[in-house]
Amino acid sequence: MGISEVTVRCLGDFGLHVDGTPVNGWRAGKARNLFQYLLMNRGRLVRRETLFETLWPDGEWSPSTSLLKVAMHSVRRTLEQAGISAARFVDVVSRDHGYLLRTGDGIRIDLDEFDASMAAGRAAEARGDHAVAVAAYGRAAELYVGDFLAAESADWITAHRQCYRTLVLYALTYLRADALRRGDHAAVIELCRRILEIDPYHEEMYQTLMLLHGQRGELGQVRNWHRLCVQRLRDDLELPPSETTRRIFHRAVRGELRSPAPAIAGSVA
Repeated sequence: MGISEVTVRCLGDFGLHVDGTPVNGWRAGKARNLFQYLLMNRGRLVRRETLFETLWPDGEWSPSTSLLKVAMHSVRRTLEQAGISAARFVDVVSRDHGYLLRTGDGIRIDLDEFDASMAAGRAAEARGDHAVAVAAYGRAAELYVGDFLAAESADWITAHRQCYRTLVLYALTYLRADALRRGDHAAVIELCRRILEIDPYHEEMYQTLMLLHGQRGELGQVRNWHRLCVQRLRDDLELPPSETTRRIFHRAVRGELRSPAPAIAGSVA
């Protein structure tokens, strides 16, 4: 029986799966990194010099070096042993000056679905279709199970990682605003927490959490979020909390925000 589906996960820890079974045949990190880089540049010819400089930034490129050839051999062997080196899935082609990775219709890549969901969300938002935008951004948020290639480190990975963080933060912020409008406080709290996992210095999220818990009379939670906000801003950024944060905190601990109404006030006087 042949292979029915190959999936690649780049959000969170990297994973290559054949019909749900992980491919663990990478004999060296450079081979895995080479495959990842070619995958991100699929459909484009990547020059050998570029690949060498990306994978061995401290090395000196020479056409005679064997490092890239060894890594490419390992990539091909891993794909062949997994049974996925075919036009329907993945094909790595050698050219005079570099390599070209092509993917077929039998492979699913989480980044493709994430990008498509973000594009659908932006298009729906632009035409005022709020329900479709929420659904699309929600799907993007579901797909974002962790940072881009979370266990890897390289300059090119860092750049992509920051890009995807920015995109998912936009989606989560849109979903948070929707949950606030609907008065779904449980969803607001979860979305704020997710945003802070990605951007721990997003002060507005701490403010929202203090407002919510202050309205519910949960002063212990108000103090916890305020303490964490102050600590992170002070220790990591050498910044004090804003006047808005201080005002929300003091009003909350004095019980001035306590209200049976489910809606959050738009501003704090």
